[in-house]
Amino acid sequence: MRVVSFVNHLELEFEGNINKNAICLGDVDNDGQNELIVGNENGVLAVFKGESSRPVRVGTDLGMVTAIAVGDVFNTGLNVLVVVTGCGYCYIYDFEDDHLGESTEKKVLQPVHAQRIPSNVKVMLIGDVNGDGFSEMVVALTDRVVRTYRWVNSGDVVGGKPYGKLIGLNKWELGDQIGSITFNKCKDGSPSLLVAQPGGTYFTLKVQPAGQDSELDPFDEQSSELLTKMSLDYEPLASARLRNPNIHTEICGNIRLGKVRPSSYSSEGDANESVKGDALQSNSEGAEAATYKMPKNLEPRQVRSSTDTDEESYDVCLNPRPSVGAGCESIEGGAGLASAYALATLDGTLILVYDGKIQWNLQVDHQLFAVCALDVTDNGKDEVVACAWDGNTYIVCQNTDCVRFTFHEPVSAFTAGLYGLRGKQVPCLVYATFNNHIYLYHDITLAPVVTTTITEILKKEHKYQQLLETIGASANDTAKLRELNHFLLYGKLE
Repeated sequence: MRVVSFVNHLELEFEGNINKNAICLGDVDNDGQNELIVGNENGVLAVFKGESSRPVRVGTDLGMVTAIAVGDVFNTGLNVLVVVTGCGYCYIYDFEDDHLGESTEKKVLQPVHAQRIPSNVKVMLIGDVNGDGFSEMVVALTDRVVRTYRWVNSGDVVGGKPYGKLIGLNKWELGDQIGSITFNKCKDGSPSLLVAQPGGTYFTLKVQPAGQDSELDPFDEQSSELLTKMSLDYEPLASARLRNPNIHTEICGNIRLGKVRPSSYSSEGDANESVKGDALQSNSEGAEAATYKMPKNLEPRQVRSSTDTDEESYDVCLNPRPSVGAGCESIEGGAGLASAYALATLDGTLILVYDGKIQWNLQVDHQLFAVCALDVTDNGKDEVVACAWDGNTYIVCQNTDCVRFTFHEPVSAFTAGLYGLRGKQVPCLVYATFNNHIYLYHDITLAPVVTTTITEILKKEHKYQQLLETIGASANDTAKLRELNHFLLYGKLE
């Protein structure tokens, strides 16, 4: 495993204990540049923009802030900021007329809407959960309940702002404690909601939009729990038995991948493999632990490069499924295909899942409490970013090529995403410490983690392709190209 060192960062001033879901990156003022929003247990909300180490907007006396999200709650095409507290207050802030970039003066925030919702909210999302084209607010509570809400206008507009309330649409009560929730696109293109459960398992919730004849009265208390047609599926992944089945689990969906390799796990979940070191071991009852060496003639996307022997991991495929191309299923440009999603457990298990099947399973010796998706190699494909309580951060690509960054102190909250800096969106890692500091590392773009062969590099050269045509060689015949390059470099055939 490679170890990287990120140096360029911003140190932001913010005091107070921060809940791990009370930190968010989003474009609150709709200028195309994301801001950082954080809230603490003392009821203070702060918005950071650009390179300023001090917040440009501050809100106070909110109560214990437990969850923050940015999205189009009003369904007007513009983002707003939604803040939920532990005692059940929901505040909505609209920055349409507040130009954050024009002044760094610290102003007091005033919500455009506030209302009571059930207390003990721990995580919140904003997005289209039922495929009807309108955004909903989804919250998960500490009492094992998931709820969805939609904004309904009352018909009048006060001061140019929407006037109405959030009404409840759906409610699920699960059997175990909820780790986190995330949106994910199914294979048919429809959205779904994934809810993490202990032991690396999760529920898939799918909601059908309400009928056209469903009239929602925001002031009718009996319509506040309108249950629409929905489905619920439990997914006991094969890796759930690898470690503690009751361990806390985090989940992140809608991960963009270029190619999906054949899963090394059986579809029935009977095989129980774990990837650790340079071997893949089978832990199924009655099965022998086998070691598989990496072939030297693998395709470039399957070759792993590692310079550190601390925590190496290779992905070896057993019983591969039918695939497309060189052992991979291409999903590039497939609008109707499913997205991948990642799960991280507190005992150090990191899993990438595609279409309900485990693609790889990485185990580390640190307590992972947060997982995000971020393109740090600038190739249009997301890497999985997982952070541990002690600050160790793992950036893992699709085929388990991994780099590690060690933050210098324990963290209370973590997020990864794009941040507006110097006029452009840059990938960044954000750490909130227990010592009243927030560190935003913005110069984290990495070279491609996967080893690229000379054959792949030459195939991209137009002149090289022309020369291949003159000798009657095909650019798609990798074996012949490798033999040709070996002859040109060393003067002899393999």
